[in-house]
Amino acid sequence: MIENYFEKGFTYNWNPPDKITTDPMDGAIVRSGSSHPPPLTYTGLHAGIFDGAALPSTLGVTIGAVIRHRWLNYVHGRTAYVRSTNTDVLTGFMSGCWICSWKGKSGNRRVGHIGTISAAAKNKPPNSTVKQAFTSSDAMRVGSHIRGYNPADAWNANEVLQVTNQTKIVTWAHIMSLVTTRNEFFSIIMMETKTPGKWICGGKKRVHGKDRGRIQTALA
Repeated sequence: MIENYFEKGFTYNWNPPDKITTDPMDGAIVRSGSSHPPPLTYTGLHAGIFDGAALPSTLGVTIGAVIRHRWLNYVHGRTAYVRSTNTDVLTGFMSGCWICSWKGKSGNRRVGHIGTISAAAKNKPPNSTVKQAFTSSDAMRVGSHIRGYNPADAWNANEVLQVTNQTKIVTWAHIMSLVTTRNEFFSIIMMETKTPGKWICGGKKRVHGKDRGRIQTALA
């Protein structure tokens, strides 16, 4: 279970994919991700914040393991999606975008990242454009079994600041989303250290996905 690899104090080697800002911000729903993203490798523990609550040995976590996943791109002003029947999906970084999973008409699960941007007002383009396009799309049809959540809402600023200050070596804390093969949603704090390519997990929270009506309201 991929979520076992994300516990407070776990460390990694990683060079995450960057957001995509060069596409037209037209609200289009586009397939955009990677089945072979840059490796995310578990490297051990950061003693400063690891609390011993979940020992790697009890979780089946081994040093040097590459965490298998599919990466879902964050595309500004568009909804990116990947097909994800039997794969765990990671995406980020999150500041307010919604992540949703649904069944396409073919029956295959899709996981999407609704690409709003924090630099624009919620009710102005490109945010209004991408939200309206998604809520009018096939993903929101009756029978799509859509579920979604806002990963950034899982944490408050004090929680993020507290865990960041505990490490002493972090330059920035990011929120990442995980949607598992079992369609479970997790919001994960991933902290970028002062050493390039070295990361620390600041914790994870499981979040219950919202239903179609609540997604519609949140994206209005």
